[in-house]
Amino acid sequence: MLYHDNKPKFDRLLEIALEKYARQRQAAAARAAAKRVYKEHEWQVPEERVYDAETNHIEPVKDHALLPFIQLNTASNPEKEFVKFLEANTLYIDWWYKNGDNGKHNYAIEYQKGEDGKKSLFYVDFVIRMKNGHVYLFDTKSADSDMFAPDKHNALLEYIKKNSTEKQPLAGGVILQQGSNWLYSPLPIENTTDTLNWNSFYPQET
Repeated sequence: MLYHDNKPKFDRLLEIALEKYARQRQAAAARAAAKRVYKEHEWQVPEERVYDAETNHIEPVKDHALLPFIQLNTASNPEKEFVKFLEANTLYIDWWYKNGDNGKHNYAIEYQKGEDGKKSLFYVDFVIRMKNGHVYLFDTKSADSDMFAPDKHNALLEYIKKNSTEKQPLAGGVILQQGSNWLYSPLPIENTTDTLNWNSFYPQET
């Protein structure tokens, strides 16, 4: 075993053992993912949230469901612009809520991700309750910013169709800014660049 000419042979045996172990771990992870079950939870705006002071800051707004409103330092430009739009329409909005992006305490929608149809979750960006009681669920994007945006949008439409009631009407989808308008599609989409038949979100007309 200690003969120097045998070292490459033992190196190879160790490499094979490590490779087999890595494949076993990958197979186990794949089996666990296949068995994973997404559980539905009754969601409501939390009474409080904990934020990391180093990665977030207080943004002065009036209508966020939790005050003060804490915004991520790296929030996307569409998110920041949409916050400004909502705050400019407080006359018609009861409250709005910026959702988190992980954990069961945040609002998540199940969707089929990509061509392989792998189940995943996405966390809709904004929950908006209008003065008339209607609720909008919007996920802010810019054109072609997320390759899975159509999958998320179409899953959100299915969710809305399943859960909307006469007592609690729901609407929404992927929403993007085009000039001074915020557009969303009431129909399934294949991309976020063809917005010809999309609707404008006008809070005063909801």
